[in-house]
Amino acid sequence: MDVGTFRFAAGPRGFVLAAAGAAMLCAALGGPASAQDRPPPLSPRAQAADANGNGVIDRDEAGGPLAANFDEMDCNKSNSLDGNEIRAFFTGAGCASIATAPGGSAPAQARPAPPPLSGRAKAADANGNGVIDRDEAGGPLAANFDEMDCDKSNSLDANEIRAFFTGAGCKSIAAAAKPAAPAASPPAGQRSPPRRGGRPPATVTLDDVIAEPLAKTTPVIGRLVARQSGVVASQVRGAVVEMRVDVGDRVERGQIVAVLASGRVQAARDRAAASVARFRGLVAAAEAEYRKKQGELKRLGRLRKSAAFSRARYEDLERDVQARRGAVADRRGQLREAQAQQRQSELDLADTRIKAPFPGVVTEKHIDIGTYLNVGARVVSILNDTDLEAEAEVPADRIDALAPGALVTLTLDDGSRHRATVRAIVPTENVRTRTRPVRFTPSFGKTRMRLAADQSVTVLIPIGGGRQVATVHKDAVVRGGADAFVFVVKDNLARRVKVRLGDGLGARFVVLDGVKPGQKVVIRGNETLGRGGPVRIRGGAGS
Repeated sequence: MDVGTFRFAAGPRGFVLAAAGAAMLCAALGGPASAQDRPPPLSPRAQAADANGNGVIDRDEAGGPLAANFDEMDCNKSNSLDGNEIRAFFTGAGCASIATAPGGSAPAQARPAPPPLSGRAKAADANGNGVIDRDEAGGPLAANFDEMDCDKSNSLDANEIRAFFTGAGCKSIAAAAKPAAPAASPPAGQRSPPRRGGRPPATVTLDDVIAEPLAKTTPVIGRLVARQSGVVASQVRGAVVEMRVDVGDRVERGQIVAVLASGRVQAARDRAAASVARFRGLVAAAEAEYRKKQGELKRLGRLRKSAAFSRARYEDLERDVQARRGAVADRRGQLREAQAQQRQSELDLADTRIKAPFPGVVTEKHIDIGTYLNVGARVVSILNDTDLEAEAEVPADRIDALAPGALVTLTLDDGSRHRATVRAIVPTENVRTRTRPVRFTPSFGKTRMRLAADQSVTVLIPIGGGRQVATVHKDAVVRGGADAFVFVVKDNLARRVKVRLGDGLGARFVVLDGVKPGQKVVIRGNETLGRGGPVRIRGGAGS
């Protein structure tokens, strides 16, 4: 029977499996279900969601509470929900009750260990756990990972890889799996041995539960200001021979913006280098003469007790030695002066290449090629748009609610809210408006706006003292019906905790009950944790 043909189409993200005649293949692989195999009937409300009429709710048909709790409700891991599984979840009986229920579905059994990976797949198994984790997948595995991950374990075993590339699909894995014999109960008084194997740890990203103030606020209009901006000036005289930037260009720290004529400066440096060489020779000659006179003085001193000793000659040599010592010191001073002039000329030569002192954008160009510059002449103006802070004129009667280090919220024109820290309160007051300037250091995080100096912002200033509350990142919250949960991680083990949420603070929720500041919660990877389990921590993420 012709069950269709399969082909692989190469694309920019890998290979995508296309099956022509998929319906014929399904008919060939499966026969009519017996009455015993048919799932228990769905309730009328659930039947409305059964779009394909197969008697169960498939994953792509689930919505609301079914979608939020699908993995927990899917007791037999068939990637679908039957009437008993839905009923067991909402009555609180759980998966254990399904095996004894009339017409119940068999509970999920442990599958035998998957066959070993192929040689090529083993090369990708960096941690050697026998499966390909999501962060190890590449090429076709990465492009088709979610489709290949039949048991949603965030990893691919050999069966899942083979089922995908042969076109058999996930259903072939469930059909091939044989229920394992139930483990014998341990003797009375003995604890069960620790479970080994099973689904590998899920890879997750964590964030802190933090404490921050919650208080009533009043809006104050402010603006963004650059912490670094100014004019780049020339430090030497010379004519401009090259201009390397224009208005609007972005520059990095140390990037050359203009070049001055350097011929005269190079000549001055060469002249200073020649002076250094000449004075080094004079120093060497003075030191040699000094050593010569010292030797003569020592030899005459050894004749002190003989008739050939001359007191007058000895005293003359002493004065000569002192004079030579002074000549050496003078020559050395001249050498140091010549070396300083050489260093100055080298600095002047380096300064003919005018550089940006900090990163930013050129906002104004003051000169062009051919302009003669004196020391201090303006070349370009640069503004660092990557290091911005907010400034607001805060009413004097609201200053008491602020202190350096205090957290506030500011809003941009696109409506996005960001946290900011009070950096400084400037002790000057406007006599007409009775306001004082306050500087805030914002943490913008992700925003689609292009920030600019003097851009308007709204700062929410607290009114009076605020109480400290615990907050979690919004990505940490998982909904289960009307309830909210977070996964708290300790010792690489995730535990699902029910929380009671309060108001939102930017990208975070106030937690009224359930967790405490200092705990770690999952913000990436929590959608596949079910009720919890072992995890592998990928890294932290700021809020």
